[in-house]
Amino acid sequence: MVAQEMSATAAAEAQRKAELEAAPATTSRFIQKKDHQITITRVAPPALKNATLPDSADKEQSSPLTRAEFEARMTDQPEQQSISVSVMVFGDEYSKILWRKPRSAEERSDAPGEFEIWTNAPLKYLTPISSFERDDVVYNYFGFCETISREGELRRSALAKERGFAYESRWQESPVDFAPGQLEYVVTQPANRPVPPELYKQMDALFAHYLENEATLKTAYQRQQALNKAREAYRKENPPQPKDTVINFHPLSERSSATR
Repeated sequence: MVAQEMSATAAAEAQRKAELEAAPATTSRFIQKKDHQITITRVAPPALKNATLPDSADKEQSSPLTRAEFEARMTDQPEQQSISVSVMVFGDEYSKILWRKPRSAEERSDAPGEFEIWTNAPLKYLTPISSFERDDVVYNYFGFCETISREGELRRSALAKERGFAYESRWQESPVDFAPGQLEYVVTQPANRPVPPELYKQMDALFAHYLENEATLKTAYQRQQALNKAREAYRKENPPQPKDTVINFHPLSERSSATR
């Protein structure tokens, strides 16, 4: 799969380079670098195409909506919300979530509020999620996820000590005692700081979607990890070679050409 992907990319690049080199040139300049050449070519502006006017039937179909029609159409659309989080997964034990409060129109100039959440669900397979729908709301998911293991941190600490460097382990103990045999999440915030109601709504939706689709998300995650490793191995076996660069440009108008 990776070999086919790289071959398709190389073919697309070669085709684009051939198109650039085939453009009629007025002047060309060559810059020779150590291991590749840059060609800067001035070409004639592309011919403008006359836009075809829509016929009367198209005009009728594209007539502006009335206010009532617009409001009715918007009413039929599901509500849209963005979930913005960063997640640190500690082994197979628990996860720490930093949830960012969505900003309203009145708060656009302010930084979004951040709230810390701990859960005994190891959310390793969040990254394949881009969006999902639940209870008539479409959630667009933006998140970063990193998995940290006890063993890995012990190896890092030992290696740093061996080489004479100080290393602070990234492992964190959960500040929450979770009920055994039951999945939970807890917002760990000062009592005097109110928790936005949308946090609970979004986390309930995200956890429900994750737990219902964990097997599918795991498969997608493992597939992506395998592809990443295969790409890395392919690049090591087939290191990229320096490529010549072709840059075409043209003036925006005859007037701009005369003033150059």
